[in-house]
Formats: sequence, structure tokens, C-alpha cells
Amino acid sequence: MIRYGVVVFSLAALLGGCQQDKQTPAWDKGRDQVKPVEPRAGAAGQPSAPAGSLEERVARLERRLDKVTGFLKQAVRPELDTSVAYAVPLDPSDPVIGKSDAKVTIVEAYEYQCPYCQMVAPTVEKILEEYPNDVRVAHKYFLIHGAPAKPSGQGACAAGKQGKFAEFNKMAFAKIWPNPGQPPNKDELTAEAMERNAAALGLDVAKFKADFAGECSEWVDRSGRTLQQFGAGGTPSFYINGRFVQAGDMGAFKRVIDEEIKKVNESGVKPSEYYEKIVIGQGEKQAKMISPFDE
Repeated sequence: MIRYGVVVFSLAALLGGCQQDKQTPAWDKGRDQVKPVEPRAGAAGQPSAPAGSLEERVARLERRLDKVTGFLKQAVRPELDTSVAYAVPLDPSDPVIGKSDAKVTIVEAYEYQCPYCQMVAPTVEKILEEYPNDVRVAHKYFLIHGAPAKPSGQGACAAGKQGKFAEFNKMAFAKIWPNPGQPPNKDELTAEAMERNAAALGLDVAKFKADFAGECSEWVDRSGRTLQQFGAGGTPSFYINGRFVQAGDMGAFKRVIDEEIKKVNESGVKPSEYYEKIVIGQGEKQAKMISPFDE
């Protein structure tokens, strides 16, 4: 019965989606030119009953439902289960802003060529301002736009190794997106542009270039693999003490952050040990995908 209910619900949802574009469905076009099929006549001109016993008819219905369910499973992709916490590890090269003993660790999946990351960046800054002692943000780079977006991620990593990630991050977003709502300035996404930013911030450019070409290139690739392992499909995405969240407004973030602070306070675990012992120690080790067709 559960499966039948899911199928009916899913069919209704699909039909509702077909109505959003306000266009006549393809199967409805030219229907006046199609001759309707007349029902089979039985005794006294009445439509004939389905053939076979009740058990045979139920079996045919189940086979048809299995076919429909199979089609829907292919059409409707599974989604990440957001009801559990994930053991997203922190990489030694992840740029982190905030205190090491913060009660809440936010892992952000971001990319400089993603306009939505630029839009949410001020909110992330505000979170750190409002929770200076209780929240830290670890950044992981997630390539969405391919190779052109990689140098900026490497640059952020290299700046982080000299303690200047926050400044580099703000500068990179401002230069890449000088006019929000317009295409990015791709000249500011290159390796040369990253070196200019490093020099402008007073970094050791020789060390910056070595980290950029070596460890930070590997870090970008590692970040992507880790985020995919835990179900991230786009940017910006956030894991708040392991809880997957895609939010853009301060209110949505605060609700989850405050819930997590309360958990830490009630856990009896030192804040400096909470992420490692509870989130990493007890969280899911890989993405848990769920489908509306799971029984």
C-alpha cells in the first residue's frame, strides 16, 4: 500500500509540473483528429469486465506499477538525506576563519566563478561577526565551472598558508565580480591575477607561487572529491557541524547554528573536541541518498 501511495503521489506531482509552463501537452494536441477507441462490448452491450481471476488482475496491476515505478526512479533523482550529520573531515590546507575551539564548524563548498557564492559571502562574514567565539568557517573548493575557476581556488589556499585567506577572499570576490549581476571579469581568474593579489596583500610571492603550483593545486582536487563523497552537488553548500544546509539568509543560518550550540552545551564535550569526537566520530562517513520510492 505504501508503494501504491507513493506512485499516485509522484504521478500527481509530475502532472502538476507539466502545468507550470501553461502549454498544451503534446499528447493533447490534435486530439480532435484522433478517433477514440470504443470500449469492448460484453453481454447486453455493456463494457466487458477485465479477464481473469482477482489474483491474476492484481498481478497484472502490480507488474504495471513496477514499470511505472521504474520509470519514475529514473526520472526523479535521489536527494541527499539532510536529517543526518556527515563526518566531513577538515583538511590541513583548508582555509579556516575563526577560533579552533569554536562550538560550531561550518564547512563551506564554494567557487569564485559562482555568482551565488559571491552573493552569500557577506552573510558568511556577518555570521563570523555575530558568533566570534562560537563559529568557525572552513572553506573547501568545489569546481563547478571547470579549469578556468581553478587558479582562484589555488590562490585562496596559498594565501591561507600565509594567514591572509580572509583578505584574499574578499579581494578576489570584489575583483572577479566588480558588477554583481553581470558576467565575471575572467581576467581576474588567472594565475597571473592571483599573483598580483598576493603582492598587493604583501605576501611572500615566491612562497605563494610554490604553494600555488604544488600543495594548493592538489588541495583543490582533494576538496572536490571530499565534497562529492558527502553529497554536495553545487555551490554554495554548507555543512553546519555536519548538517547539510543550502541557505542564503541570515535567519536560516542562525536557526541551525543556535541548535548546534545548544547541542554542544548539553553534550558535556569540550568545544575544542566536539567536531572531532562527535561530528567526525559519529557522523555518516559518506552521502546518504534517499528516494521517494524507497520502501
